[in-house]
Amino acid sequence: MALGAPAVTLLREAVLESLLLSLTGGLFGLGLAAIALRVGVSLLPETLPRIQEIRLDGQVVLFAIVISVLTGIVCGLAPAFAALRTSVNQALKEGGRTGTVGGGHVWLRSALVAGEIAIALVLLAASGLLLRSFQKMLAVDLGFRPDHVLTASYSLPQKQYATQPAVDEFNHELIRRLRQLPGVKFVGLTSFLPASGGNSNTTIDAEGCVAPQSGGMNLATQVSVEGDYLRAIGVPLLSGRYFTPADTEDTQLVAIVNHKLAEHCWPGSDPVRKRLRLGLQDPKIPWLTVVGEVADVKEASPDIPSKQQYYSPLEQYEKSIGPFASLIDVNGNSGAVVVRTAMEPEQMANVVRATVRSIDPQLPLAQVQSMERAVSDSEAPRRFNTVLISAFATAAALLAALGMYSVIAFSAALRTQEMAVRMALGSQRAGILRLVFASAAKVAMLGCAIGLLGVAVVSRLLASFLFGVSPLDPLVLSLAAVFVLLLAWVASLLPARRAASLDLMSVLRAE
Repeated sequence: MALGAPAVTLLREAVLESLLLSLTGGLFGLGLAAIALRVGVSLLPETLPRIQEIRLDGQVVLFAIVISVLTGIVCGLAPAFAALRTSVNQALKEGGRTGTVGGGHVWLRSALVAGEIAIALVLLAASGLLLRSFQKMLAVDLGFRPDHVLTASYSLPQKQYATQPAVDEFNHELIRRLRQLPGVKFVGLTSFLPASGGNSNTTIDAEGCVAPQSGGMNLATQVSVEGDYLRAIGVPLLSGRYFTPADTEDTQLVAIVNHKLAEHCWPGSDPVRKRLRLGLQDPKIPWLTVVGEVADVKEASPDIPSKQQYYSPLEQYEKSIGPFASLIDVNGNSGAVVVRTAMEPEQMANVVRATVRSIDPQLPLAQVQSMERAVSDSEAPRRFNTVLISAFATAAALLAALGMYSVIAFSAALRTQEMAVRMALGSQRAGILRLVFASAAKVAMLGCAIGLLGVAVVSRLLASFLFGVSPLDPLVLSLAAVFVLLLAWVASLLPARRAASLDLMSVLRAE
């Protein structure tokens, strides 16, 4: 059936208006996306590979604009075609002097707004779960004190430091000079820095420790340290003692174990004076005597479980590995410097660099930063996810509020005559307010119900991003639903007050 000139004009105007609105909204959305991307990138650690290459992709931007334009045109044509199919007589019956709105149009608008509310609720719930998860992660005991600690990584050139005496001389001189700096409390070197992740496990044989029933081996993270590393990083001593300068290669081989390893190998007893060694039960590998027990240190992000760990003096490492020593040229030629200071660690950065240059002018330090910054970098992925989902949730909540306001305002305008008649028959303004609020509440509650079902559907996906929080946490879901209902109430407040303040005589006179 051919369309008449009025119908073509109506469709053309609908397409042009939808095109203009969708283009404007799409460009505005891209601007917000660019801002959100910049904020998100700023939360990622600077050491992340190729971080400078993170930007808006041209193809993605074009795809987003095309989708927004097509969506706007489709949404604009839908009411236009509905208007073309409208029967004049039926419209007069449905929306005549009573001002009631045609039911065929009402359910479509309400369904769209309910969908917006449902999406907003899902994103708000996800944002709330991630925020609570991040809060729990921040409350995790790291096993050390990152405050007032400066760290720096170094790697000695193999050509210049080809022998063990040359490496030992550099390490001893570095510790000696750093200890003499004003404000320095403790100095240490380590082969592995907490919160850096990536350290591999080592097979151990602990005296009196039964192998796991699963048939596996006893594994632990081995960390070689020198100086007052454990004091510098702030690892609490639970029993026994720390390493001392007397623990040299010519004395008894010693080790300090963490609480998890002690509980696994010697549950319920003091691990001090117990023995362990590297590898399997090989009589050629010497035993290490445990002289202390310390807290469990987080090797990576705080939300990753702690591992079994043991520490050994760097000077004793070659002797402690027995027949494997021939496979290693030198020990301690790379690692991290840890300095605990009485002042802010950033104030010591240049002094530490100058101290290293005074020993070796050609040796650079890498990743000179506070330990708090290193811990913050390990938390960056979870923080980035939280900010990203929160940004989407905010945008979705704003769109839901605007959609709710538009629908309620439009519906209230169409029911002007009906409300005037109600007021003429004795209805109070409070009754008109309840009428508008009830209409908004029905849509909001429907959207909340759909949204809660959506959260249940995606709960398994959410669980993989959470730490210490259930994806169906009742507190978070309740707060998200209450927030959405409050948002719907705020969005319907202005249309309700406008409807309740109708000038009865002006409306009836217009009739």
